[in-house]
Amino acid sequence: MAASTAPVGGAAMIGPVVRTDAAVLRGLGDGLSLLPVAVRLALLAVGLLFAMVGCTAAWIDQQSYTPSPNICRADEVGHRADCVAPQQLAHAPQLGVVR
Repeated sequence: MAASTAPVGGAAMIGPVVRTDAAVLRGLGDGLSLLPVAVRLALLAVGLLFAMVGCTAAWIDQQSYTPSPNICRADEVGHRADCVAPQQLAHAPQLGVVR
């Protein structure tokens, strides 16, 4: 079954991309199957350790996260109690080039 090459909303590329991804994964699987079992397990352990380090670093980085306040639109200030009123600028920004 041939993939359509006519562009339909930008989706014409999906067929070749899927075939390329499948070919890459098949090639990686074939390459890994040539390795001894102990080396494959070592690569799996290193990959798992790398993923755990990345997740731990992201988790530690998010410990100091403070959520943004709910900013009300100007028409919601009197109706909602769960938001912060927007701050007005001290002066209006100048449009154009100042000479």
